[in-house]
Amino acid sequence: MVLSQLCYAHLGGVVPESFDEEISIPDAYRRYRPDEVDVNKRILTFEQDNILFRKLAESRRFRGTTLRGFVCSVESDEDMQFSALTYRLGDGSGFLAFRGTDGTVVGWKEDFNLSFMQQTAGQERAINYLNTAFDSDNQPIRLGGHSKGGNFAIFSSLYCNEAIRDRIVNIYSYDGPGFRDEVIESEVYKNMLPKIKCFIPQVSIVGMLLGSSSEPKIVKNSAIGIKQHFAYNWELKRNRFLLTDKLKKSGDVINKAISGMLDDFSDSEREIFTESLFEILQAPDKETLKELNKLRSYPSIIKAISKLRPEQQAVMKEAFRKIAQNGKGAFFK
Repeated sequence: MVLSQLCYAHLGGVVPESFDEEISIPDAYRRYRPDEVDVNKRILTFEQDNILFRKLAESRRFRGTTLRGFVCSVESDEDMQFSALTYRLGDGSGFLAFRGTDGTVVGWKEDFNLSFMQQTAGQERAINYLNTAFDSDNQPIRLGGHSKGGNFAIFSSLYCNEAIRDRIVNIYSYDGPGFRDEVIESEVYKNMLPKIKCFIPQVSIVGMLLGSSSEPKIVKNSAIGIKQHFAYNWELKRNRFLLTDKLKKSGDVINKAISGMLDDFSDSEREIFTESLFEILQAPDKETLKELNKLRSYPSIIKAISKLRPEQQAVMKEAFRKIAQNGKGAFFK
C-alpha cells in the first residue's frame, strides 16, 4: 500500500522516465519540489503524500529502494489518465505501482468507461508499460495499485507477455474496481486468481464496482463515507491492516444501489449514462473536480443538463431512479 500510494506524488522531473536509469528514494526526495506543483493538480492527499515521501526517504527499510520509469499522462481525446512507477526493492525484486484516479475529470470518466468497454486506453497502456518495465531482466515481479490502479495491476497481469506473467508473484488491489464478466470468466483470470490480493475499506464504493472472483479482505476505517477510499484512513496495527468480517451498513446500501443500476443497464445504456454525465461535468470547461467544486460552475452544469438529447435525459432519469430504488431496498436487507 505504501508503494502504491507514493505513485500519487508528482514525480515528473524527479524520477527518470527511462527504465535504464534509476534513483534512490532519498535522492529523489532531495530533488522533489512540492511547492512548484500547480494548485489545481494537488489532489486531496497531496500534503499527506509529501509527508509519506519524506518518511520513506528517512526510513532504513526503504533507503535502498530505487525508482525508475515514472510516467504521467492525461489524454482527454482517449479518456485516459495514466501514471505508473517502477521500484527495485532491497531484495532485488521489482514492484510496479499504478496510480489510481486523480482529480481530473478524464480520470473519473475512465472509471465509468470500465463498465461498458472491453478495454480502456489506460488498461492498454498498463499492459504495454508492464511489458517494457521488466523486459530486460529476470527478477520476481509484484504489481499493485490503489483505486483504478488496482484494476490496472490485475488487468495488465492477465494480458502481458507470458514470460513476464510467469514471473509475477503477487498482485495487490486496494479498493480497485472489478471487471466485466468476460474477463472474470476467462481462463487466464482463473489461473492468476491465487496471486490476486484484494483489500477494501468498510464503506467501499469504487472497490465493489463490477465483478471479481477474489474474496476481498475488509479493512477497518476511521473515516466517514467516500473518505474511506483514501488509504491514509485505513487502520493499522504495526505492519498489518486491522481487518473486520463485514462492510458497514451504509457501504452495503451504496453498493447495492449502484450495482443494481449496472445490472439493469445494457452496455449501450451504460455508455449513454457515462457520456451524458461527463458532458454535463465538462460543460464549465474545467479539467479537475476541484475546479468544478465552485459556485460559478453550477450555471454551466444546469445549462448542460437542459441541453441533453431526449434519449440522454431519459437514461439519466432512469439511472437515478434505479439508484434510489435499489438503495432504499438495501436498507431493509
